Formats: sequence, C-alpha cells, structure tokens
Amino acid sequence: MSLRKIACSILILIVPMLLVGCGAYNSPSIPPATGVARFAFVANAFSNSISSFAVDPQTGQLNPKDAVVPTGGMNSRVMAVEPSGHFAYVGNIVSNDISVFAIDANTGRLSTVGSPVPAGNGPGFIGIGPTGNVLYAVNQRANNITGFSINRDTGVLTPLDGTVPTDDAPVELRFHPSGHFAYVANFNSGDVTVYRVDSSGALGLLGATPADLSLSSLSMHPSGRFAFVASVASKQIKSFSIDQVTGALTPITPTVASGDGPTSVTVDSRGRFVYVTHAIAGTVSTFAVDVATGALTPRTTVSAGTNPVALTLDPSGRFAYVANLGSDNVTPFAIDSTTGALTPTGPPVDAGTGPAWVTLVK
Repeated sequence: MSLRKIACSILILIVPMLLVGCGAYNSPSIPPATGVARFAFVANAFSNSISSFAVDPQTGQLNPKDAVVPTGGMNSRVMAVEPSGHFAYVGNIVSNDISVFAIDANTGRLSTVGSPVPAGNGPGFIGIGPTGNVLYAVNQRANNITGFSINRDTGVLTPLDGTVPTDDAPVELRFHPSGHFAYVANFNSGDVTVYRVDSSGALGLLGATPADLSLSSLSMHPSGRFAFVASVASKQIKSFSIDQVTGALTPITPTVASGDGPTSVTVDSRGRFVYVTHAIAGTVSTFAVDVATGALTPRTTVSAGTNPVALTLDPSGRFAYVANLGSDNVTPFAIDSTTGALTPTGPPVDAGTGPAWVTLVK
C-alpha cells in the first residue's frame, strides 16, 4: 500500500467512544474488567460491509458467523454499538452518512434499519452516549461535530439542531470519564480542541491545546487524569495531564517514540498499559503507564498484519483484536495480565476488504 493511501487511511480513522453522565463531579475511579464479549463485528472500509464473528470465551478466537452484511454506504470506517447492545451504527465517510443496524441478542445477526442517515461532510468518527440517547458524528471535511438523538425502541436517528466547530481535519473524539469534558484530536491543525459538556450532552468549545503534527488518535486514561495522543509526523506518543476542574491539558515530558505510522492509541480498562498500532511498520507496541505521573515506558512490540490501523480490547482485559487494513484480516492476541504483552492466539482471521475497526458486543 502506498504511503499516500496509508496517510489517507490514517486521516479518516475512527474509534467509538462513550459519553458518561454529567451530574455532580466526582473524581473518576477505574472500572473493573468485565466478561468476554460474545460477538465481534468488523467494519470493512473498502468493501463497504460488516463481517460478523462469534467470540470463543476461552481462547478469544473469532469464528465467522453470518454472511457479510453490506452497509449501504461508501468507505465504512467505524462501527459503534449503543450500550444496550440492541443497535449498531456505521460511519460512511465518502457517502457522508450513517448506517443503522439492529442486533439480534441471541445470534448477533445484523438487520438493516431504514436507509443510511445523512450525517455531514466526512463522518469519520462516531460515538454514542452510554444511555443510548445521543450519537455524535465527527465530520472531517466540514471540521465540525453533528449530533443525533437515538430512539431507544427502534434505533432510528433524529438530527439535533446545529453543529459544533472543531479545528482542521478532526479524527477522533474522546469524553472525560467524569462526563464534564470532551476532546478532539485534529490531524491538520495538530492540536486538541477541548469542550465542556452540559447536562443535556451539548458541547461547548473551551479552546485548543497544541500537540504535534498530523495527529491520528487520542485516548483517555480511565482515571480521567491523563490523555495520550499519537503523531504520525513525529512518530511519537505524547502524554497530557488533565485539570479536573477546567479540563485543560498540560504536556507531560518526555514524549516516547513509537513505530512508523502510529494510527491508534488504546488504554486498557485498568489504566496500566497503552497499545499503539503502526500502519507503516506493521506492528503493535505496548507501553506501561505510570499511574502517578502519566509517563509511558516502552515494553514490547509485536508484528501484526499489513497496515494495522486499529486495536480493540475485550472488556475482560484478556484479549485484543487488531484490524489490518492492507491484509484484509484481523489478528487476535492474548494479553499477559502482568506485563501487558501481546501474544497471537492463532492465525489472522479473514474479514472483508480493508478492515478498519473491530467492535465487540457482550
């Protein structure tokens, strides 16, 4: 795959994210790990489809289930599932819309709900609130965020009024665990825009924090004290501390080097490890997190498939799944509970053309 194609893929990566409640502020605690997912869905960007798998609870292996389901959109990059597990949403960045699916709770089978919903110019990321009431679309070509209300019974999306501005080429949206703040990494402007979140879920722009060139991913520590940002241009991961009152970001030094083409940053549910996929190097690196300072220490690096662009962790903390955009497959890994190291649990599992994201459902 050419460097130009990889750079384009990096720019339009998307990672589902949850908004948590916005009541009175309490210092967030780290949630415990929960059970292994039952189903896995893979968004295939270049075949505009979803592949479905059953998850083996003992080994974490993915077993193909039903026939591949077309999304009805173009360049289907991300799939987010609302908290009840009843409905799933796929962002189609080229056709500028979102596809809606119902999920059979017993079989994991997907069925289309209506036609794709217009979402804005380049919805490369979508995120859903944990109560299942609101969906946010980050529009990379329009440099803004649009919102939708979700019908809890039917899954149907209804547009909310207005849009919220970002900076140039937003790629990923993350919410602070307290629910009071939101953060967006912007690829072209190289900064992170910060938002206050009100009790209705509305976003209010607070400002922007310079980070680095060509930001590709942003992830939040489960304690809410730190954020981690990947830079494609500098091949670095930068850490920030978060002011719990204002939401402001402050750089933590030193930064750490990553592999070539960092595309996604993922923090485990206990906040002990950070995982980074490298689309050009074809690897995944593990970093240990100093839970007192937020500093990262390199641990191990393993090979994945061709152009790994996203990593998803099982809620149990035992398994990880890497979407390999260039080799059309997903690599399953077991996670060492002490070191965080990744070990392949078997050969990569075939998906559609251009798998860009793995979504897990319990």
